[in-house]
Amino acid sequence: MGAILASIFFGLLSTTRPLLIQYAFDHYILNSNIEKLLNIIIIIFIFLLFEALFQFVFIYQSNYLAQKIIKNLRANLFDKIISFQVRYFDSNQIGTTITRLISDIEAISSVFSQGLLVIFGDLFKVCLIITCMFFVNWRLALISLLFLPFLILATILFQKHMQKAFLDVRKYISKINTFVYEHIIGMNLVQIFSKENNEFELFKNLNSFHRDAHIKTVLYFSIFLPIVDVFSAIAMGLIVWYGSIQAINTQLVTIGEIVAFILFINMLFRPLRGIADRFNILQMGVVAANRVFILLESQIKQENVYDSSVQVNMWTNTSIVFKDVTFAYKAGEPVLNNIHFAIHPNDNIAIIGSTGSGKTTIINLLMKWYDLTFGDIYINENNLSNISIQELRKNIGIVLQDNFFLADSLMNNIKFFHNISDKEVYNAVEQIGLEDFINKFPEKYNYHIGERGNGLSQGEKQLISFLRTYLLNPACFILDEATSSMDPFTEKLIQKAIKNITKNRTSIIIAHRLSTIQDANKILVLENGDIVESGTHKELINLNGKYANYYYQQFI
Repeated sequence: MGAILASIFFGLLSTTRPLLIQYAFDHYILNSNIEKLLNIIIIIFIFLLFEALFQFVFIYQSNYLAQKIIKNLRANLFDKIISFQVRYFDSNQIGTTITRLISDIEAISSVFSQGLLVIFGDLFKVCLIITCMFFVNWRLALISLLFLPFLILATILFQKHMQKAFLDVRKYISKINTFVYEHIIGMNLVQIFSKENNEFELFKNLNSFHRDAHIKTVLYFSIFLPIVDVFSAIAMGLIVWYGSIQAINTQLVTIGEIVAFILFINMLFRPLRGIADRFNILQMGVVAANRVFILLESQIKQENVYDSSVQVNMWTNTSIVFKDVTFAYKAGEPVLNNIHFAIHPNDNIAIIGSTGSGKTTIINLLMKWYDLTFGDIYINENNLSNISIQELRKNIGIVLQDNFFLADSLMNNIKFFHNISDKEVYNAVEQIGLEDFINKFPEKYNYHIGERGNGLSQGEKQLISFLRTYLLNPACFILDEATSSMDPFTEKLIQKAIKNITKNRTSIIIAHRLSTIQDANKILVLENGDIVESGTHKELINLNGKYANYYYQQFI
């Protein structure tokens, strides 16, 4: 509101100035009245000071409003993004999402700080100037506005072409962000395969497309601005020509009115040109806002995040049942086919199978990263759909094959944003026998880990992830290929730890290495989304089927 009021007062004061100058010419300058002319000059100077003040208020308030809006918008967008199901991140490029959150939000900010409010001020000033023109001299006003329809037509054509050009600009910004992000993350592979030159050429081409799209906007702008200046100059010339003739022959026009109209035309066409200047900001902002609001309105959000009728005490002696579960990531391509199995309280169940058999999909469904296609999952006889995501993930600890690390100390990576004391960490390390693992780091718990876990081996990363999950003391424990990248010594270390933490806990272990799961209460063998074998290690060896074949391949 403050910005709008400041814009109104600024427009009123600036429009008053030509009227004062007209009055000064007609009453004091031509009559050589120096004393009263000085009074008019003082009044004009005071008005200029107030104009500067209101302009300052307008600029400050409009930018403050813009930052306030985008602060809330960016927070809402990030809150939306972190609530998305995993399937969103599987099908959308991370660089594109980053563009929405940063570049597109900044473009929206410009709409408020340099776009809408400025255009409102310019339009108000244009209306005020036209009103004053007709008040001073309607004949000169009509001449001044002779080219206004042509200017409006040129503005409409300009806006139409600029919109398409700015769509291309935003599209290529998104592509560049995606390209840079992916190549920085995968720079080791680029260098391993000696593809630096090839990737650089790809980037140059992408950069050229962005340049060409941006040059289009410059071209349209370079055509439009001279058109505005030409119309302004012609209108001014007609005013001087017609006004001079009338002033000499008919006295229907005064010298002061001619001077006032010269100032009015400058003031009229400057806002019109300013409105055109804002079109590039508005177009970029509209395109960016459209992309942001598509993301905000998307229906990929996880449901039932906090609300739940199921309380923490239901997690004691947890049982898990998959009942006739069928799931497909893509329609018509099922990954699980009518899966049915039960995990009894405090049982340790293992799931094995070839790549793509559906092992990880079972975990994805249990953790509610994806919605079930058909069937039901029950935890202690409570349907999974009735358990909130927060409640579920607070009580099921999971160690994944791929882990995320902070560029921070070892201790902070172990705690990982949780309210855990150092003493609790020390006790956990002792309980699962990882003292030697921690002590081998130069600064022990203060050892600084690089971005994305640089400086750690794959086995060390998994051990830290194992430890951070154990510290949360979950009721259920899931290991998803968590020992796949470990050397024999580290694997032996974690096998011992697994026995400790799975004791008196319902646990699921997904593994290719059968040494990790031989003590499981039950082993499920998956193939092409079906459970083809089920039993203990000894039972499955005696069965001499798929499991036995896996076992003999690894150990014989």
